[in-house]
Amino acid sequence: MILIWKNKGLLVIAYLMVSMFLTALVLGVLKRNFGGVFMSIDLNQSIGIGFLLSAIWTFLTRNDFYLNSSGEKVKMKTRNEFFFITMQIWSYLFLIAGFAFLFYGFF
Repeated sequence: MILIWKNKGLLVIAYLMVSMFLTALVLGVLKRNFGGVFMSIDLNQSIGIGFLLSAIWTFLTRNDFYLNSSGEKVKMKTRNEFFFITMQIWSYLFLIAGFAFLFYGFF
């Protein structure tokens, strides 16, 4: 499989994988140790939570910054893309997918 990315675009898939793994890990621990309301969380809801975490993480890291000589934070004009889609658009796609999985899991 060919992966096409530019600059930090490859991090999109890394953010998604790490978010899904951490969500599964945390929800597994909560189910095992506390039970109760956590026992009713199914796979679709946990995938939705993972997508939402990935959307937040991708949105917050979509831009590159550097410090100029006076110490001010300046945004770089680079395009971070994965499969020709910018990281900002990926965060919106993850947000939509997260809410879709949560909605499907609840109803």
